[in-house]
Amino acid sequence: MANKSIRDLRRKKLREKKRKRRKNLIKIGFCALIIVGALKIDFRKKTDDIKIRKPVENRYAQANKKEEKKEEKTGAIQVATAIGFEDLKIKDDQKLDNDGYSDVMKSYVKSLKSQYCYQEPSDYSKTSVSIGNDQYIEYYGTENSFSKIKINDDFYYVNKFGLRKLNSDNENIDVIKGIVFVNKENPLPKDFNPGLDPTSKKAFDTMLIEMNREGLNVKIASDFRKGDSEEKLLDQNNPDADDPFTSEHQTGTSFDFFTDDTKYSNKFKDTEEYKWLKDNAYKYGFIERYKKEKESITGKKQRPWHFRYVGVENAKQMYENDLSLEEYLKIK
Repeated sequence: MANKSIRDLRRKKLREKKRKRRKNLIKIGFCALIIVGALKIDFRKKTDDIKIRKPVENRYAQANKKEEKKEEKTGAIQVATAIGFEDLKIKDDQKLDNDGYSDVMKSYVKSLKSQYCYQEPSDYSKTSVSIGNDQYIEYYGTENSFSKIKINDDFYYVNKFGLRKLNSDNENIDVIKGIVFVNKENPLPKDFNPGLDPTSKKAFDTMLIEMNREGLNVKIASDFRKGDSEEKLLDQNNPDADDPFTSEHQTGTSFDFFTDDTKYSNKFKDTEEYKWLKDNAYKYGFIERYKKEKESITGKKQRPWHFRYVGVENAKQMYENDLSLEEYLKIK
């Protein structure tokens, strides 16, 4: 009986120990849950803080970038100054205005001092190309005192304070719709020697390739001629000769074509080459300058060999409307 009581007592104590152990485990588990939960809440809070701050930082960064772009855009617009050209004396009526840029030549101007050309209207785009003193320059307008010019078929920009308009007395060059017009009443300056126009030459080379594809070919009897060379041609009774400084050849944009045995001859108009040129030359910017039916308007006898480069759009208008250069430019 005594042994049974002892065993029961031991069992009771074991049950109590197990019960206490369970309670402790529950308490520990509950505390662990509380701690983990607290950590999760804090972690989320920190993460949320980062998410909130990040867009704000981005907005500041974007704002800074916009400001930088504005500054860059503003900085890109430069205004040329007279620094380096203070010694030049230009009459008020010969100073260039900020008249805006164009892709069509407005006039010729003259350089008064050597200067480098720029790729853009900015001092930061300097090139190795330069213009010399006392040089005739193709002029395409001015903005912010940077003048747009053309050299060797490429556009450049130079400081307008080194340029001037031409004298109307002895330097006059009539430019209408980007075309230089010359005749007895509108002679060219004696010192105007632009050489063969690169744009015209490229157009001829392209046209000749197409003619060759069709089994045709022309040669050039004459292109650019100095103004005073007309005297010699007149003495030789050359049918293409004009009074000195009144020939289109001095502009560097006129070509005299010929084939075998047709040099400076009306026989040229009977060739297949002439027939092709008459119907297709305008596509490349060329016009037959002195036609038979326009003699009373041009004041020149027919010269079937003489073609003038005026640009594709101008040539197209003249061809489609059967206009001489005088009619197209409305020369009276």
